[in-house]
Amino acid sequence: MRLLYFWKKYILASALSLVAGIACAQNIVPFTSSSFDSIKEQYQGKEFLLGLWSVDCPPCLVELELMSSLLELNPDLHFVLISTDSIELQEEATVFLEDFDLANRSSWMFADNFVEKLRYSIDPNWFGELPRSYYFDTEHNMRSHSGILTESILKSWFANRISY
Repeated sequence: MRLLYFWKKYILASALSLVAGIACAQNIVPFTSSSFDSIKEQYQGKEFLLGLWSVDCPPCLVELELMSSLLELNPDLHFVLISTDSIELQEEATVFLEDFDLANRSSWMFADNFVEKLRYSIDPNWFGELPRSYYFDTEHNMRSHSGILTESILKSWFANRISY
């Protein structure tokens, strides 16, 4: 009897977890060659940070953890994530975003097999190295950084307007 109760509870918990995962995965938007213009339009007149990452990039995971900590102290910071993985890996990406408490942030995933075109739409000078981050000021002047962000880079980009 106790075993039956356990299995019912386990099945219910698994179903709820699956539904929550699907809902989160639906928050990831397909990134196409015109998506970057939509992102900039969404943040018109606002500064924002853009982070490019991949599920198979260990330094990216270090940066996601850093960003999670930064956003915990600065919840109003505009932060957009773009996974360079194919949209078919959406479930895997969702797991990482949930692990780093980033599932509710604006998140996109490459949705075109011609990845060079997608990279070029973001930055013609970017050749795919990860992690890659961009800071956009209120006039959308862009500063870029390849590799894991540091506190000093973030503070210089945000002119010490962030807590760390």
